[in-house]
Amino acid sequence: MTKDLEHTKIAFVVANEGIEEIELLEPWQAVINAGGHPELVAPNGGLVETMRHLDRADRFPVDRTTEEAHASDFDAVILPGGVANPDQLRQDAAAVDFLMAMFEAGKPVAAICHGPWTLIEGDLVCGRTVTSWPSLQTDLRNAGATWVDREVAVCHDGINTLVTSRKPDDLQAFCAAFTHAFAQAKAGAAA
Repeated sequence: MTKDLEHTKIAFVVANEGIEEIELLEPWQAVINAGGHPELVAPNGGLVETMRHLDRADRFPVDRTTEEAHASDFDAVILPGGVANPDQLRQDAAAVDFLMAMFEAGKPVAAICHGPWTLIEGDLVCGRTVTSWPSLQTDLRNAGATWVDREVAVCHDGINTLVTSRKPDDLQAFCAAFTHAFAQAKAGAAA
């Protein structure tokens, strides 16, 4: 266990249902293993419900709502996937506003699978190199992104670092990439 993310608060921003469970739990554990402090942020308080592909899975408590989330409270963001999760989340104005504020503050963001859908709503992918679940590539290209088919894309061509990944099979590489990117951002902010 490293302490690369010690004293680092990471917002996991999700809808209240439809989250791909492994894309929430593995990155969450990676943040904890690196000494970071994850918080679950969703449009409504109470619980979020995850999925194992198309089957309902476990529920997890929300730490704060998207209305209560402020860029000044967090050092980075992770957007897990699942088809229904980002499709609902991108309709939550507070979530989109929070993500826009994180980008404007230069804070790193990581998104996996369908997670980048929400970034399109805030016009946050234009000019960026990203990857995602293959079915999003047309949406991302139409939003001005360069879509690539690789397990992880780390883009520094913008106001922040953007880490994206394709699918659950890429989680190990995704977790390593965002942990490194978040640690670099933390070191840069401290300098």
